[in-house]
Amino acid sequence: MITKTRCFLLRMFLAVHAGVSGSAFAALEEVIVTAEKRAESIQDVPISIVAFSNNQLEQLGITDIKGLAAKVPNVFINEFTGSPTSIRLFIRGVGQNDVQVTQDPSVALYMDGVYIGSSVGTAFESADTERIEVLRGPQGTLYGRNATGGAINIVTRQADPERLDLRQTVQFGNLGLFRSTSILNVPVTETIAFKLAYTDYGRDGITDNKGNGDDFGIEDRNTFIGDFHWTVGARGELNHKYERAKIKDSGRLSQALGFDRSQPLANTIVFENQSIDPDGNPVEATDNFLDEATSFDYQEKGDNKIEAHTLNFAWDISDALTFKSITGYRDLNAFTQFAQSPTASLFGALSITNGLTYTDFNQFTQEFQLLGETDSLVWVAGLFYYEDDAEEDISKGNSAGTELLPPGSIVDLTTTKNTSLALYGQATWTPAALDDRWHFTLGARYSDDNRKATRDNNRVSYQLGMDTGVPPFKAKYDKGFGKFNPSVTVDYDLDDFSNAYAKVVSAYKSGGTSQRSTSRINFEEGFDEEDLVSYEIGYKGDLMEGRLRLNAALFYMEYDDYQQSVPTGSNAGERDFVNIEDADIKGLELDVTAAITDKITGILNYGYLNTGFGPSTIRYLALDPASSSGVSTVSEELTEALALAPKHSATMSLDYTHAIALGVFNANVNVQYQGRANSGVTVPTGYLDDRTLVGANLTLSELSLGEKFGQLRVMLWGRNLLDQAYYVGNIRQLQFDQLGFSFGVATFGDPRTYGITLEYEYN
Repeated sequence: MITKTRCFLLRMFLAVHAGVSGSAFAALEEVIVTAEKRAESIQDVPISIVAFSNNQLEQLGITDIKGLAAKVPNVFINEFTGSPTSIRLFIRGVGQNDVQVTQDPSVALYMDGVYIGSSVGTAFESADTERIEVLRGPQGTLYGRNATGGAINIVTRQADPERLDLRQTVQFGNLGLFRSTSILNVPVTETIAFKLAYTDYGRDGITDNKGNGDDFGIEDRNTFIGDFHWTVGARGELNHKYERAKIKDSGRLSQALGFDRSQPLANTIVFENQSIDPDGNPVEATDNFLDEATSFDYQEKGDNKIEAHTLNFAWDISDALTFKSITGYRDLNAFTQFAQSPTASLFGALSITNGLTYTDFNQFTQEFQLLGETDSLVWVAGLFYYEDDAEEDISKGNSAGTELLPPGSIVDLTTTKNTSLALYGQATWTPAALDDRWHFTLGARYSDDNRKATRDNNRVSYQLGMDTGVPPFKAKYDKGFGKFNPSVTVDYDLDDFSNAYAKVVSAYKSGGTSQRSTSRINFEEGFDEEDLVSYEIGYKGDLMEGRLRLNAALFYMEYDDYQQSVPTGSNAGERDFVNIEDADIKGLELDVTAAITDKITGILNYGYLNTGFGPSTIRYLALDPASSSGVSTVSEELTEALALAPKHSATMSLDYTHAIALGVFNANVNVQYQGRANSGVTVPTGYLDDRTLVGANLTLSELSLGEKFGQLRVMLWGRNLLDQAYYVGNIRQLQFDQLGFSFGVATFGDPRTYGITLEYEYN
């Protein structure tokens, strides 16, 4: 068997030996991931990867994808402004800067092997997560066109025919937090099992709304999962999962950070709360976090419904060959209120912007994999098919007074139909003639993508309730894209416990069009694909007899035709995409885990990014009713750095575990730091200031209730213990400077939260 397998067995031996000998130091736990489509030690995968076990997720309070924010260096996760359930994922400065049904994410999100194609509705709770894997850097070979930034794998527990398992968890906290998770695993026969899991979660808003409607930042979710497992003969395994989720969160307060009454048209702005601060400004225009505000508009909770099926089948054709089939279907029906400056209005009557968005999205995926292994060769080949249909209707929303028009007079409807077909393969050769220490990996993927969209829009024809003279339009978009993406990796085992690698990886994201376009010409022309090539060297090692784990990666990435959303209409929400000629990203990642003693474990993760654009300005056509042609050329200067790419980010954790008479005592302290970042790439832009969040947990586990009655676990926890106020949403300059909003609009993260978790388990 190849050296990597021997390394895995030796590490396991060290871990067992340390535990048996009762040494003052214990070897670190082995981490198994499926980043390369097969189960492997994380130390044997030549990828900069961070994985969270179920226990780590609980300690850090991660229950949804947003919970990963600031937990992984060089990874940035936030809500799309005004939409609590639309999540933007950025890895190494690469991400989706505008959430639209006509554009794909740049970070691939997978659950149990199935790609999730829409950013809308991704703030779902997972009822029974086994682990989460974060793959940093382009993953164009194995994960496709939507993984230019990287990939995130969510892996849930499968039904298990070998044991009866009952778990009940309840959680209470401030802000009225309550979460209940019930899990029941039932073996039916030696080969068949069912598992049911249900989570009900609710939390009050973080900002009280003294006006009409719901509070800001409410979280209201429930998830049901049904799993079926069947061991088919001696070589087969079938797993089916049904998931149903409902998300009824309300948007966080998008508050004006500053207001300048000296601006010429500032007197047209009316705040519902007319309280005045010492500087003469309404208190609801402030850069301080507001725990209460008075909404001018009626604030509504969203209503997202998700149903999904996953069918995984694996068959060991022989000891060296395995066939896998992964089938997925996902249906999303969502209502969201996008609210910008919801405490203010124009002339005391007209909302500045308060869009009501209705989204229907369904997708189907089918992937076939063939995995093989010999003494010197490990390989995987795959065929991937994806299709989705979507419709997004914001006709009932409003901007700058269109709500004064008769019902039904505004039309803003976009439909899409996308298909993707890909063939990929990757093989790792370990020649025996080189002492089984060199590993050469070649990979390639060919993707063929077709994107179709229609748009019916007359919103741009009306502003402030009046006809602007700009004609409405109906348009169709239909374009295809194809790309070949190769990759090469060389991996060398320095010894049985450490290795170094060098790799070159390419990836691309297909072009498309903009659902916010105000021009038939722009919509039908769309934008081109973007390409990314990454050069990376790395080191992975288990040192000091397995008590110290040191992983490091140094990388340089080149962008070509970076896709950027720019305002081309009469307000910031009317946008198209342009391609910026080039950009580059340099950085490093350092992950250190140390078993300081047999009871204390420390973790330090650090990420550094240095990003920039080649050209200093971009030029594009934007709507201009005053021009004879109806459009004019806009030139905008670019910022020095890419959006949402903080230069420095780090996490630190110290974990103490000690066996006591009652059970096991554990104490954990964790710190997450994220540096200052641009919120956009054009000047002027807003900024997300640096933040340092401190959390802690005290846990008593394995509290026996008797041999026949199971055991308990009790955890006291706290997040953001220093109660730091920090931005999480988009913060940007509005195009209302003449109206007085000269400091932008921002959304804030959660204040200090704390609570208790009780868990009962019987198996």
